[in-house]
Amino acid sequence: MVTVLVLRFADSKPATAVSVDLIREGSGFLDIGGVFRGEYTNRDGEVRYSKLDLPAKGKVMVDGHEVYNGNFDQSMTFKI
Repeated sequence: MVTVLVLRFADSKPATAVSVDLIREGSGFLDIGGVFRGEYTNRDGEVRYSKLDLPAKGKVMVDGHEVYNGNFDQSMTFKI
């Protein structure tokens, strides 16, 4: 499971109703990766991806902008 927390850059408060997409890279022939999209942050600024197993790597997109490219952690925080 991966939890993404999105905070507003100006005041570090939770950013609500922000679109978050995770693009997971495949690790080989039988693992083709996948896209976890269409999730919006809740009132605490969080999105939880319970079906994403770790270790994994890929990109995090917030409101259509790439904010991260690398290994996913259980908890990831971004300021926008």
